[in-house]
Amino acid sequence: MSGVALYILGGGGHAKVAIAAAEAAGIGIAAVYDDNATRHGADLIGYRISGAIPSADWWRGIDGGALIAIGDNRARRRIATQCPARWQALVHPGAWVHASAKIGAGTLICAGAVVQPDAVIGAHAIINTGAVVEHDCVVGDFAHLGPSSCLAGGASVGEGALLGAGAVVVPSTTIGAWAVVGAGAAVIAGVADNAKVAGVPARLLT
Repeated sequence: MSGVALYILGGGGHAKVAIAAAEAAGIGIAAVYDDNATRHGADLIGYRISGAIPSADWWRGIDGGALIAIGDNRARRRIATQCPARWQALVHPGAWVHASAKIGAGTLICAGAVVQPDAVIGAHAIINTGAVVEHDCVVGDFAHLGPSSCLAGGASVGEGALLGAGAVVVPSTTIGAWAVVGAGAAVIAGVADNAKVAGVPARLLT
């Protein structure tokens, strides 16, 4: 991807992380967009936020790649559905990703992350700073693995699920779609779709 300009959609903190990953990989930033009007014109680590995310018709004429740099999983899904952009995966050069792993379009692999053999990561996912995805794991579209979280071998995370910072999932365990696992939790049993769990061991929150 070296030398390819990337459009960044989002102007918050996570966008800073995405821009830093692009810079480290030698990828130029074509423009930064954010739908929050209060951010328009602001400086984001050296890049001006140009305005709102362009319309669908605008994207149909653009050849450059784009990345949705927004931490909120549902927001990424909404934008991905609305924008016919050419979604580009981005891997920080300080991450380690085995050649057999599959990375979906629009996914960001952050600095220090590890993705082991035969892992499968869907589209528009976030593997945040220092997160570990062990062998044969599956991470669904729009999921977010927080900083220093860990999926042990054969674990799976459903679409849109969120693992908080430092959460650990034991081998061959399933986290359901749109579930939330609290920071520092130790998941030793499956988590249902849309459930929220926290603690050591992780327990259902009511």
